[in-house]
Amino acid sequence: MRVDSIKGTSVYVTLSRRNLMALLAKLDGYPVSSECEIARHQDNFGWFSVKAEEDDVHYNGRVAGPMHPDTESRMDWLQNA
Repeated sequence: MRVDSIKGTSVYVTLSRRNLMALLAKLDGYPVSSECEIARHQDNFGWFSVKAEEDDVHYNGRVAGPMHPDTESRMDWLQNA
């Protein structure tokens, strides 16, 4: 993940497509112990913007690290659904 900017209560980030799929899998509860969530504090009505870019652009020649097997399995399911 790359934090592109923070302006007041607004946060703009860029995720690789791989990390975006992992986030979706975690939000679906894979692995079950995942506590991943996207939240906004009720008193701050700022924006949290997430965008995706292709893995080869995001990682720029770097190798992506390992993920939890349950997350990867759910990512495969999401891509093939």
